[in-house]
Amino acid sequence: MQPLSRFFFSFKFKISALVVALLLFAGIGAGGISLLIAESELREVIARQELSLLTGAAAFIDNDLQNKRQLLKALSEEINDRGLPLSDLQSLLEAHETLRDTFFNVNAFDLSGNLVASLRDRNARRINIAERKYFQDTLRLQEGVVSQPIKSALSGQPVVVITQPLRDADGQLIGIVLGAIDLLRPSFSAQLDALRSGADGYLFIVAGNGVTVHHPDKTRILEKGDDAPGTVLDAALRTPEGWEDGLLDDGVPVLLVHKHLREVDWTIALSYPLRSAFASMQSVRLRALLGAAVLTACAGLFGWAITKKLLRPLAKLHEHVEDISAGRADITVFDVARRDEFGDLSRAFYGLSQRREQAEQELHHLATTDVLTGLNNRRLFDAFLPQALARAARSGQPVALAILDVDHFKDINDTLGHAAGDQVLVEFARRLSAAVRASDTVARLAGDEFVIVFEQLSCPAEMHVLGKRILEAMHAPFTLGSVQRVVQASIGIAVTHSAGVDVEELMRAADQALYGVKTAGRNSFAINTVGAERVALVRGRS
Repeated sequence: MQPLSRFFFSFKFKISALVVALLLFAGIGAGGISLLIAESELREVIARQELSLLTGAAAFIDNDLQNKRQLLKALSEEINDRGLPLSDLQSLLEAHETLRDTFFNVNAFDLSGNLVASLRDRNARRINIAERKYFQDTLRLQEGVVSQPIKSALSGQPVVVITQPLRDADGQLIGIVLGAIDLLRPSFSAQLDALRSGADGYLFIVAGNGVTVHHPDKTRILEKGDDAPGTVLDAALRTPEGWEDGLLDDGVPVLLVHKHLREVDWTIALSYPLRSAFASMQSVRLRALLGAAVLTACAGLFGWAITKKLLRPLAKLHEHVEDISAGRADITVFDVARRDEFGDLSRAFYGLSQRREQAEQELHHLATTDVLTGLNNRRLFDAFLPQALARAARSGQPVALAILDVDHFKDINDTLGHAAGDQVLVEFARRLSAAVRASDTVARLAGDEFVIVFEQLSCPAEMHVLGKRILEAMHAPFTLGSVQRVVQASIGIAVTHSAGVDVEELMRAADQALYGVKTAGRNSFAINTVGAERVALVRGRS
């Protein structure tokens, strides 16, 4: 905030010097008016800057909820397509490792509300949720809903539940599946708290009924706040988005900025103490008011003309903020070389904008990176593969997709423990990244399942070389503490060199090739051309 302080000091000095030289003490009044105008302009600029940061956080939460709903929908569609009875759901849930990474727990219930399957504990005590509103809404609407924040009957933790109806092969409703998001887990709360790391104020989220979903004080989660007129909660829920600076939060005057989410009836808000938000204004406010008290009509008119001219840089700065909010410019417009008040202030906002951009990049990195291996995760892969197919269609070059499994990975976990299993996954990912080309994209989907997207292939036959290279990279034993273990991989590769192939066709062809490898004894790779009725070639087995 030092550049802002220098701005106000220099601005005040120039106003005083000019007006004293022309109209003696009458200029002090004009200086006071000019500072009040500057304060009004800066309040709006700072508030809009914070609202822009909050909009990015809201978009992150919306995208995260949407991805979780899509995952449950895909699970329900798999149950429908395979015509599975409720008695087989326990095994199906346990087979989906992605669910463990995404949800705190996933449960299935029959139409009477009785628990029939639980991802985290197959021996969980039997409960009935027929009286839960989200269960009744799901059956009534026959579509998925997001619940209000509640206390879980299974774990006792504060959770938000996402539901999805289950149907049999004939399309008849047979039950519901629900995924629980633990509101105390770092995967939900730490990313939000990180946005205010090192800064005053705090972020919080409230549901439409006033119940707290997220708060730095974890004891407030699931509590209904005070929504009386004039309170912070009332201001946050009154309009879809906006800001106010005339509120008290636990007796402290604050700037409140809030934004309503798209996917669910939640509002994310920032409570920012005024002493921090507008710290640079406090030191000059009293002098500005004293100067305005002795303003004369003549000095006032003359002072207004002068200050209006001096405030043009502020108006320009305000235009920059509006252009950035509208997408017409980026934050580099704040990085100016001027050595005056406008330059100091603009560079200060440039630094603030860089921190916001860095926070957005960190959020994106957290959302698209696998925590264990450092590879791309499934979310990035799902977005990247359709783009790769589109590029291949435009260029006419072949594109290939490889799906890899670590052979007998469950045995490693069972015999050496999960810590050793994690070591295998980390080393497997490192060798895999080193074996492929710089133009190839490697991702971990879940558990021991990895994928590689091969672009810019000179010809489909190039995959023979790449497949052998990957198997050779795994040949040396893996060092797991004091134990060395041979780790092998099965690779199913799908190649396409024609336009019009979609993601599902490519994934299905790769799965077919992988199945052929496992049937043939594993530790090999198979290449399947999209559209072929069987695996075209199995190579590389040792």
